[in-house]
Amino acid sequence: MTVDSSSIHEGDELPLLHIQPSLGMVIRFCALQWTFPVFFYDADAARAAGLPGTIVPGPLKVGLLYRAVDEWLGGAGWVRQVRAAHRRPDPTDSPIDIAGRVARVYEEGGKRRADLELAIINQEGQPSVRGFAVVEFH
Repeated sequence: MTVDSSSIHEGDELPLLHIQPSLGMVIRFCALQWTFPVFFYDADAARAAGLPGTIVPGPLKVGLLYRAVDEWLGGAGWVRQVRAAHRRPDPTDSPIDIAGRVARVYEEGGKRRADLELAIINQEGQPSVRGFAVVEFH
């Protein structure tokens, strides 16, 4: 799907992205980052730290927000910025939905841009991450 920037309006919803981050995905992410906090891959260590079990790393969740925005753009522009505020942990192997909406459409420096409000919603329907993105259209 490619977005037509002329048809983007404030309040437009981005399509939901359904993902179930697996323990394998988390381990591969940790390996790519060359960081191995034990609570990301060892359920007993995670529970000892007060977590519900192994969790999805925050930077990986930011990457998933970026993926959702990039898929929505479909080549019609690029992601200029993604920010996130983490509210609660997401256990591995639990489904999450990435939702978003267009908060503002504007011109800046001769370029058409949009601000997006984003959220990662856990299986209980609560936001685990609140995010924000800026996109610029071709």
